[in-house]
Amino acid sequence: MSHNLLLRLRLQRGMTQEELSEQSGISVRTIRNFERGSIQHPRRSSVDMLLSILDPDLKQRLWSSSVPASCRPADIMAERLRLADPAAGPWRGGRAPGTSLIGREDEVDRLADLVTAHQVLVLTGPGGVGKSRVARAVAERAGRWFAAGIAVVELGRIPADRGTDPDHVFEAAQAAVTAVAGDSARSSGDRLLLILDNAEHLVWTLSLLVPQLLGERPGLHVVITSRRPPVLPGAAIWELAPPAEPAAVELLLDRARTGCPTLDLAAERPGLIELVRRLDCLPRLVELAAYRLRLVPLAALLADNRWLHSLGWADGTALPHQRSLAASLDWSLDLLDDRHRRLLLRLADRHRPGDPFSSGDLAHEEDEFGQAPELLAELAESSLLLVDRGRRYEFRLLRHVQAMLAEAPGRWAGTRPPAVSAV
Repeated sequence: MSHNLLLRLRLQRGMTQEELSEQSGISVRTIRNFERGSIQHPRRSSVDMLLSILDPDLKQRLWSSSVPASCRPADIMAERLRLADPAAGPWRGGRAPGTSLIGREDEVDRLADLVTAHQVLVLTGPGGVGKSRVARAVAERAGRWFAAGIAVVELGRIPADRGTDPDHVFEAAQAAVTAVAGDSARSSGDRLLLILDNAEHLVWTLSLLVPQLLGERPGLHVVITSRRPPVLPGAAIWELAPPAEPAAVELLLDRARTGCPTLDLAAERPGLIELVRRLDCLPRLVELAAYRLRLVPLAALLADNRWLHSLGWADGTALPHQRSLAASLDWSLDLLDDRHRRLLLRLADRHRPGDPFSSGDLAHEEDEFGQAPELLAELAESSLLLVDRGRRYEFRLLRHVQAMLAEAPGRWAGTRPPAVSAV
């Protein structure tokens, strides 16, 4: 079955892959392979079982439709399904890069379900975890469900310093949406998927703008990518975690081969594992390291952490805070105040990489920092700490953040006013 058609029909029915499997008798694995396009020549019996659940009328029409006589017997089923599958709506704004998305297939499947079940979906997580890339992959996977198309709005270049008038920030964000989405689905009710990308400095703005947009466009669904989620009642929040170590190593090898085909790292797997671990398996950081390996040997990168401060690339299409690790950390810290920065430096100095800690461990320091639970929660909300939600909530510093703070604490010790939308 056409993977786009199957996915669209399943999402229209509001069914998960597991529910469709249970009702149709087709395994979840087979359904997943259908939706990913891995099965090019489906069996008629499988198609019949799936359409009996998803669209019995289409099942009947399918066998009465004609296909070109030139089709090979093996291609007839695929051609029938292609003819039954309507074209996707238009795509406006930036597309995903042509590089492979490694280690995210199952997650993209689940998010494709969520984006149709909820009008607002927030993808949050640390800088470099791949929020923008995953959001676009989800849009491509679920795109046929949105007749009015996909609109991707880049918000990362909108200034929102403390000295900026909040009304001007709101108007700039509103204008950015209008420039890309226009009047799509404003009155027709056709479904439009709007991606608001890189929005952590605009959380206050989006708490006002998104409800307004939903009121104007009845068929609108919104995906927001942000290191810090905005407060939007009813929004689904998905914390995007780094890929597992094997996937991160595979990503590193793939990007290294692309950037330097003559570079052979196959025998360096233990060192590669250690490298991606130090980078918290964050895809953008792994890609930066792969670029660095063109000129610097792996052993040199593993010798110490000073190279982290210069890790980056001169990509003119990337946002300024995405071009290096140092700029990325600056961007996150600029959304906070001096207490958060001082506490983060204290944590980096007193805890070993990967060691968990809780707010109770900081009780004796509350005279200096104020309410430790509140500060830790805000650092975690800004994706600077990882949270383990067990019986006792515990936090961990990202390894690369801890290493950078420990190597040059003075760089981030100065007082900076936070961005207006983080207040």
